[in-house]
Amino acid sequence: MNGGLELRDLVTADELAVLPEFEQRVWGGSLEVVSVNMLVATVMEGGMAIGAFDDGRIVGAVYGFATREPTVLHSHYMAVDPEYRRRGLAVELKQQQRRWCLAHGYTSMRWTYDPLQVANAHLNLHVLGAVGVQYHQNHYGVLGGINGSLPSDRVTVSWDLVDVGRSGRSVVHDGAEVRTVTVPMLAPDAIENRTNSQKFNIATPRPPTKPTKPSTPGPAKALSLRTR
Repeated sequence: MNGGLELRDLVTADELAVLPEFEQRVWGGSLEVVSVNMLVATVMEGGMAIGAFDDGRIVGAVYGFATREPTVLHSHYMAVDPEYRRRGLAVELKQQQRRWCLAHGYTSMRWTYDPLQVANAHLNLHVLGAVGVQYHQNHYGVLGGINGSLPSDRVTVSWDLVDVGRSGRSVVHDGAEVRTVTVPMLAPDAIENRTNSQKFNIATPRPPTKPTKPSTPGPAKALSLRTR
């Protein structure tokens, strides 16, 4: 990470006011940003926000809030200005968030990521060592912005903040044998935005060899968490 960047906690309304505009700058759209009053309320009740600044201009941020489990923080988003990506800023933001959590009594963190973004999957599962625990179909509804009209499918991951020894390991869950199918190009612009024009596949279970109770799992629900 560029040593000239400053990471600092954002707590007051004035400090948090930079985040909604920053969300719009990174992801587009305007209807789904977290408002300043909601940021203030959730931070006051055990949440947190950290901003990364370059000469006073915000270029990265993480925001999370308390959950029904007193030792678990839900990290709602991490955003990095496109000009500052691939410099290690995302990792530093998550590590700073981890340090904040441990200092405030949180020992685990959860968040969701877009499975179509390979770089995010690599960061979450390989670099940080978080574990995929659940797949959600159209989790947030239609978001617009860089998501276009695509459903907002998401993977929930859990990050153990104490057992850091797992960081860097590939985690593959046991499951049915899979085969790959090409995702229909129903929203080509949104798919290009979310994958940086990379080709991708989604894995679905092979048909059973013996008659079983009728079942029609959607391709997205059967997404393999295999990341190699």
